[in-house]
Amino acid sequence: MSCACCVAPVAARFVASAVAAGADPGVPTILELGLNPMTRIAPTVWVAQIAPHVWLHTTTHPIGGFVYPANGLILTREGDALLIDTGWTPEQARVLAGWIASDLKARISLAVATHYHSDRTGGVDALKALGVRSVAHPLTCRLAREHGLPTPEPLIGFVEGAFPLAENCELFYGGAGHTRDNIVVFVPDAQILYGGCFLKSATSADLGNVADAVMGDWAASVETMRTRYPTPKIVAPGHGALAGDSIARTLALLAKGKAPPAASSQR
Repeated sequence: MSCACCVAPVAARFVASAVAAGADPGVPTILELGLNPMTRIAPTVWVAQIAPHVWLHTTTHPIGGFVYPANGLILTREGDALLIDTGWTPEQARVLAGWIASDLKARISLAVATHYHSDRTGGVDALKALGVRSVAHPLTCRLAREHGLPTPEPLIGFVEGAFPLAENCELFYGGAGHTRDNIVVFVPDAQILYGGCFLKSATSADLGNVADAVMGDWAASVETMRTRYPTPKIVAPGHGALAGDSIARTLALLAKGKAPPAASSQR
């Protein structure tokens, strides 16, 4: 199994910059990898273990001259793996599936998309070709279909509040925010709260892509989530570093109405 000590650390990126000539095109230029260092398993895919049986994955993708990182989780149990968010592209999903098989000795039994944007659903069709089902909140499936994006299967009965997906995985819909359909994922054994794009990293300068946001509901939805999960040990945002208080940062940005400049509103 690969380990983080076997690769050179990737420096954090706190300031947005366009991809320079000759620069590594897979390294983020807006925000940073989820952790530093992480193990690079492909040009645009990194992984790092954050708890027993829990791994963080970060994938990167170029948009508008910048390289954006996106986080997700891998949960393993007795040869099975649950993939939370698929990466931006089919190839990234295939890389993750291959690494899970070769290094974690597990097979993805199910994948979950935390909302309908392509950084969460981009690998759905590639996983389907590998025989892996992808599921999501029914609203996510409807929105993905309406926007011509890869579409997971709806989780019947998941409307609002908590939805127990597996023995060590709970999904939660506390209301609209980054999108109308954004959910979070809680891992009880490790007390990990994965916020997806519903939560911004502590290093985020703004709220990112608000084109589909419900700004008037977002803060209240965060508070609803915090009532359900008041003291997680680890909080993972959808983009950028795990370090710092992403819940407080999200609320602070919302209080300021901090939307990004048009040029950086892609994530």
